[in-house]
Amino acid sequence: MEELFNDENAMSLKVLLYLHRQKILRMRTMKINKSLIFFMLLSFSMLLITNNTKADNPPAAKRFALPTGYHKVKVAPGSFAEYLRNLPLKPEGATLYYYNHQIKKSKYDGGVVDCDFGNKYAEQCADAVIYLRANWLWKTKQYDKIHFNFNNGFKADYTKWANGYRIHVNKKIWECSYFKRAKEDYSYDTFRKYLDIVFEYAGTASLEKELKSITFNDLHIGDVLINGGYPGHAVIIVDEAVNDKGDKLFLIAQGYTPAQEIEIYNQWFSVKSSPFYFPYWTFKGAFTKRFK
Repeated sequence: MEELFNDENAMSLKVLLYLHRQKILRMRTMKINKSLIFFMLLSFSMLLITNNTKADNPPAAKRFALPTGYHKVKVAPGSFAEYLRNLPLKPEGATLYYYNHQIKKSKYDGGVVDCDFGNKYAEQCADAVIYLRANWLWKTKQYDKIHFNFNNGFKADYTKWANGYRIHVNKKIWECSYFKRAKEDYSYDTFRKYLDIVFEYAGTASLEKELKSITFNDLHIGDVLINGGYPGHAVIIVDEAVNDKGDKLFLIAQGYTPAQEIEIYNQWFSVKSSPFYFPYWTFKGAFTKRFK
């Protein structure tokens, strides 16, 4: 037994142990390298898919062809107009759905806005306008400007909601009041829940009263065409083009009743006088409005 543990054998054993460890390390390294290569290939593939999707699915600004002789007006970076012009769209030819997942139009030739709107019964025409306006204000952190009135005149203020206050609606006498319920939270999830209650109790009648009247010549991106009432209708201008004579044409987006996804018509409209004939609605009176 002593011969097994002489200096020469001990040295050989150390060499064997060293080589064994090196083999294990090489095997581990190979596994790590294989995992790393797989991860890199997967990431590259996802990047290609994302880029191809973006290329095949451009925003509203690049979807709709301009009429001959017209060019788009300039908009300020970060403005509400820029936001509306570049709304994300579902792939060309996407199906337009009602809130209950029934089909309104298959292979729609307009644009279906890719957003979390149009899945609930209360998300109707005025609500689509409110959603787009409120979303831009929230994204640009203009929280104090996010407020909309209910049909009974109650002012639903987002900053109070974000600071933990909720709204109690007494449906017997249609009175509303705030009560403290939660901690401060300016997250999108809380913001979206605020919009849900606005959609429930606001509409064309209340929204029309919050907007200021403008002339036909003063119409621009972000302005609203609205007839408030029961029923009423509201749409919003999401792009604008002019020719050398100063003639204006507009792209228009809408929600509807029954509730549906937000759609952008594949048509440039001229809005010069009342009545204005729009698909499914004729706007009459002083219907050209703007957010204050």
